[in-house]
Amino acid sequence: METWFRRISVSSAALSALVGAQACTAQQDDGVLADIVAPELERPEIRDALIDSENIELGLFAGVINVEDFGSNTLYGTSAAYHISEDFFIEATYAQTELGESSFERLSGVAPLLTDDQRDLSYYNASVGWNLFQGEHFVFEDWAFNSNFYLIGGVGNTSFADEEHFTYNFGAGVRILANDWLAVHLDVRDHVFEHELFGEAQMTNNLSTQLGLTIFF
Repeated sequence: METWFRRISVSSAALSALVGAQACTAQQDDGVLADIVAPELERPEIRDALIDSENIELGLFAGVINVEDFGSNTLYGTSAAYHISEDFFIEATYAQTELGESSFERLSGVAPLLTDDQRDLSYYNASVGWNLFQGEHFVFEDWAFNSNFYLIGGVGNTSFADEEHFTYNFGAGVRILANDWLAVHLDVRDHVFEHELFGEAQMTNNLSTQLGLTIFF
């Protein structure tokens, strides 16, 4: 009987030693696996500038417009836009400039064709814009700004020389969001209308380039 109890004690001790060795090996394996699979990483903070949720955009712009036969002239204007969705928006624009002498006046030396008041040109239009490419512009290494490249086109009216001219406009622009309420615009557009100032009906293409600031409400 004593021999039988001694065998049981020896077997229990051997079993306990085996279990302990396996547990120690498992802990070592878990530690090695944790070092391989779960390294310590520094997570950078990401801040994303978003358009304000009200989707109304108001702004001012200035630039240069080249009116066919009248050279390049300084342009000032204002705009209001409503963002229908992430991809599309509608925009209303009003702008004005003062025309210089026409090429005919400069070359012929005749009396001015227009009075000073008639050289005041203004236009208004309503357009639809499409945010074609949306992404980011990087400045140095630490600054990134959300941006949109958009196409835009619409119809409106141009007034000068005491006449009104139905006008098409189309072009492209870039909108860069400085934060969630302020944006910078760079636009290039063509304003197409017909006039008979020189005796014959003439379709003109009048290119404008403008830089503007807008705020979101």
